[in-house]
Amino acid sequence: MLTGSKTSFKIRQMVPEFKDKILSPSSLNSRNSRDMFGLRCLPGECVLQRAVLVKKKLCGPDGGGWLAGTLFCTHFRVAFVPEDSPPAEDNADPVLLGDHDVALASIEKVVAVGPSRTKVVTPNSSLKFIPEELVLYCRDLRVMRFLFDRLTPEVQAMEITCAIAKTYQPLKPGALSYFQKAALGSVEMKQFLSNRQQDPHVNWFEGAADWERELERTGARGWRVSAVNDRFEMATSLPQFNVVPQRVLDTELKKTFAHFSEGRIPRWCWHHPLGSDLLRMASFQNNIYHEKDDVRNLEMVLFGGQQQCVVVDLAEEMPTPADIQLAHSRLRVLCQGDISASVSVPDEKWLSTLEGTHWLDHVRSCLKKAAEVVCLLRDGHLTVILQEPEDRDLNCLVSSLVQLMSDPHARTLPGFQSLVQKEWITAGHKFLSRLNYQRDSDREESPVFLLFLDCVWQLWVQYPSRFEITGDYLLALHDSAHVPLFISFLANSQRERSRCSQRLSQSYTPVNGWREMLPRNQTPTDPPLPAVWDWALQYSQQRRAAFRIPINTPSAPGTVPNGNLNAPQPAPHEAGVAAPATQGCVFLLSRGSLTSPSHLIPWRGGGGSGSQRKSHRRAPSSSESLPAVERLLKLWTPAESAKTATVPPEHLDSQGPLLPLLLGPCVGVWRGCYLRGGQQTQVCHPAPQHPVQQLALEVQQLGDKLAQVSDGPSKATNGPLEGLPKKPEANLNQGARHTTFLFSPQRAPPPQRFAAPPRPARDSKRTFLFSRAPDANGGPGVSNQRYGPPPTARLSKNSGPSLGS
Repeated sequence: MLTGSKTSFKIRQMVPEFKDKILSPSSLNSRNSRDMFGLRCLPGECVLQRAVLVKKKLCGPDGGGWLAGTLFCTHFRVAFVPEDSPPAEDNADPVLLGDHDVALASIEKVVAVGPSRTKVVTPNSSLKFIPEELVLYCRDLRVMRFLFDRLTPEVQAMEITCAIAKTYQPLKPGALSYFQKAALGSVEMKQFLSNRQQDPHVNWFEGAADWERELERTGARGWRVSAVNDRFEMATSLPQFNVVPQRVLDTELKKTFAHFSEGRIPRWCWHHPLGSDLLRMASFQNNIYHEKDDVRNLEMVLFGGQQQCVVVDLAEEMPTPADIQLAHSRLRVLCQGDISASVSVPDEKWLSTLEGTHWLDHVRSCLKKAAEVVCLLRDGHLTVILQEPEDRDLNCLVSSLVQLMSDPHARTLPGFQSLVQKEWITAGHKFLSRLNYQRDSDREESPVFLLFLDCVWQLWVQYPSRFEITGDYLLALHDSAHVPLFISFLANSQRERSRCSQRLSQSYTPVNGWREMLPRNQTPTDPPLPAVWDWALQYSQQRRAAFRIPINTPSAPGTVPNGNLNAPQPAPHEAGVAAPATQGCVFLLSRGSLTSPSHLIPWRGGGGSGSQRKSHRRAPSSSESLPAVERLLKLWTPAESAKTATVPPEHLDSQGPLLPLLLGPCVGVWRGCYLRGGQQTQVCHPAPQHPVQQLALEVQQLGDKLAQVSDGPSKATNGPLEGLPKKPEANLNQGARHTTFLFSPQRAPPPQRFAAPPRPARDSKRTFLFSRAPDANGGPGVSNQRYGPPPTARLSKNSGPSLGS
């Protein structure tokens, strides 16, 4: 037996050279379906070390328990096989990760726990004691904790700890291909992946036919699919096919690329059934001279056949990628504690520390901006353009949220995957740089996509019956973003993705028409990388069964002319938008109001030959004190829209858009993601209850008591509180998904259809324009009033954090 008190072991001495063992022909070409220890291996997967009689800590609301089994370390993953797991069929398709597995590339720290000390184990460190526990801190915020039994051989406990520390990544430049080869490099796996078919229910937006199908689905008219960027010669970061106004020819369109940053011209994203269109673009190049013909083409691209255009500058009020990265880093430290010392934040400082991360503030700002755009699009007959300096981060986030709030199809499982494929993957979000798999450019790292998933989770918690996807699905997508095996996340643009895959591009010639051809300078990847939507390759059937809940699938809208829906447009003064005296009115949405600054468009602000073109008026100041967007919100209440709109019901979401509740307690922490490993960060045995869970329980119990007291005066005019009827089932501080509120929502003023406008808010962070009023059946309705805390309640500076379900 080994004695840790007297003997020191170097990891490189304990563990053989795994690289030679992994890359040997015998290991890569072996056919392993289930080895002698009971692990279901991938084709060619090699088991490096194992440890028997190991217990894995389970995470649960009651503190979880321990699951006995065997721990394995392969050249691709750390796998745990429970003792009572059923045997897998030999002819079953391989699954990359089991329910208790973690990829080596997802591990960030390896911590060994001994009788009296804790040590972070690295490939070059020495271990001077026999570990009793092994804690793996993962990049996806999981904390996997394994306890070695007293009957576990000490040699196995030492060797598997050293094996994991020897083979796990922090990835270094050049190590990414080595990890992919370890997982997918066998001959059997290559053949298996080459036979995989794309999901036919997902719109991949790779060819012209995919974009045509989206135009037909949304009922958009006046737009066409352009192949001017087929060879990526006009803009390397844009997709091959882009939707532009039908009146703009490709020869004219080519002249507009130089006027925008990185050539990312205004492009169509989505069409609202009431006639509005959503576009996105990069910032203008102000140092470009605008010719008269260029100005005409630019304005045709901007307006898209509409008379009004609203530019939403996301760089003005939204967080920058650097802000998102800083907030997420602080959130990781808060949720996982100090990884090296395994120290958690005291419970009395946890909420204030959460507020200091500003992560929930960024979630609120993204949801609020998307809700403002939704209200503008419901006004009808205008073009809303999302503008960002590079058009590759916040534009992806806000445009996706707008469609998720407005389009029921985007809330189905194939619709949501098509949405991510269109607005993120094909549109050129810099996944490879933002997720920073290579760990070679920390300045570019920013989890913008993870922030989007958090915003989607907030909407799902508030409107669970309107989604087909579940929280388990969002969690699986969140975790998949940390495994560098999927082509969806391993490129910064469609051009890079086509170069590292074997998919063919389309080219058009006047003689042969459209045909597929191999892109120039293509080097086929080895091994082929799958898409993230191939869930059967990643998870078991039992796990995938929890990804969706059947809902009433909305029918596709009929084909209607763009901007001709026979629906009377609201009066401009009622909607807060200036009446267009002439065609070509451009407005800027900023801080909840619409203005028309002269510098918004360069050729209309005094520069270039277009300065003498027709001018436009400023949006008239309203006599009311409400912002323009809030007036649009009140205009489109269910009662008012039923009187004014004659659009067929199948063209609209019958229950209205998903406008989120933005009050501090309503935006909570994604506990199933961020706090799932928090209770395991304490490396003592047994693990105590996490302070956050204890605090949440105390807040909920206190809220129940306050709810009973607040119900008392409304039930009786006189008498003591003891004699009042109580309703223990009416928990005012718990939402439909057990969301914990700090303030009672019944204290908010009742819905008033013709109530006087409230006073304008002084602090934009305390202004929440959106709420929900119950419909006729008592269910959640659309938003038509302001939501606020009780008059006696006090909000913190940033509206206060809260705990989600």
